[in-house]
Amino acid sequence: MDFATTTPFLVALLIGALIGTERQRRLAEDKTRGVAGLRTFILISLLGALSATLAEHYGSGFAIAAMASFTVLVAVGYASSANALGRIDFTAAVAAVVTFVLGMLSSFEDTILLSVALAILVTWILATRNITHRYVEAYLSETDLLDTLKMGIIALVIYPLLPDTPPDPWGVLNPRQIWLFVVLVSLIGYVGYILIRILGAQRGLSLTGVLGGLVSSTAVASAMASEVKENPGVISSAVFATVIASCTMFPRVLFIVLVANRSLFFSLLLPFLVMTIVGVILAYLLLVRKSMLQQGKEVAVKDPFRIVPALKFGAFFAFVLLASKLANIYFGDAGTYAASIIAGLADVDAITLSLATLAQSTLDPKVAVTSITLAAMTNTLVKLAISYLLGTVEFGNKIAIIFLPMVLAGLLVMLLI
Repeated sequence: MDFATTTPFLVALLIGALIGTERQRRLAEDKTRGVAGLRTFILISLLGALSATLAEHYGSGFAIAAMASFTVLVAVGYASSANALGRIDFTAAVAAVVTFVLGMLSSFEDTILLSVALAILVTWILATRNITHRYVEAYLSETDLLDTLKMGIIALVIYPLLPDTPPDPWGVLNPRQIWLFVVLVSLIGYVGYILIRILGAQRGLSLTGVLGGLVSSTAVASAMASEVKENPGVISSAVFATVIASCTMFPRVLFIVLVANRSLFFSLLLPFLVMTIVGVILAYLLLVRKSMLQQGKEVAVKDPFRIVPALKFGAFFAFVLLASKLANIYFGDAGTYAASIIAGLADVDAITLSLATLAQSTLDPKVAVTSITLAAMTNTLVKLAISYLLGTVEFGNKIAIIFLPMVLAGLLVMLLI
């Protein structure tokens, strides 16, 4: 017998001690008696390891019988203690069974690390009971729950079922790849929405602009323009929120490029970084000069994830992908530039994903970089137009003072490089 043979049992003891410590702390915190504490959970995990070891000699049936017997023992133990405790601690009963199984996993060389990782996750889940319960009760609405389920459907159900081979003669419409980008963009919006729900916009319009920009900088511009039209007194705050949201768009596009085609990242970094810096500096100077942010106005972000808009984005992305390819075939680089400008009128994410994908195979990376930059500039000018159309002339003029230098700075950098 050597030390290696005792390692699984030592790991099982540590797993039981980890989970048992949390359970013992919970009993002390609730000031109640429980069926199992620190010592019991250590023994439970060790029992699982011993059962798995004996199963190697007596067959898999022994392990199944041991687990079934232990599950019955736990059920009887916690049920019989219900009268004394006044309740059935079902979470503790499940934790006991899980600890037994983790002890069994620790007995095998190829699953010993998995057992430790799962033990840490189980302990974290048990230890964050108050936080998770409070969050679900205070923040999680029925809409949020449905959005989470929708996110899981498109990412974990639909995506694996899609074919990974382009059916079109040009070889650009890969269903699984298109759907992956739908998942990516939806996830960015979903995460941004959740952060807004948790933190709120009252801590400052800068936070509102950044988080709103994660969902949709165009939506922020529209909301602020409408707010200004109804309440002209918040024009300075609305300008700041709109500019910050628009500046957030540039890092968002860089992140998409980094995921889709990282070879384009550094070529886009300089123009996008310059436009972001110019926008932030001008917004800050305007903030100081005009005493902005005297009051915060929260951007009302609605349900960010719905199946129909996600499908529309997928169709639009496929259209842009195909249009960019055909424009490049029949009109060369000029066709790609035109397609990027047209696409930027509606959405910058789709053309970014499309061109970054094409740059991996058939499109010149330099053309892709220029086209993505043009799309971002076009989208910025669209938000400027929204400021005039949905807001007021004064609001549009203030936005123009910041947006036009941003676009000019981006053009200058693009020409220089």
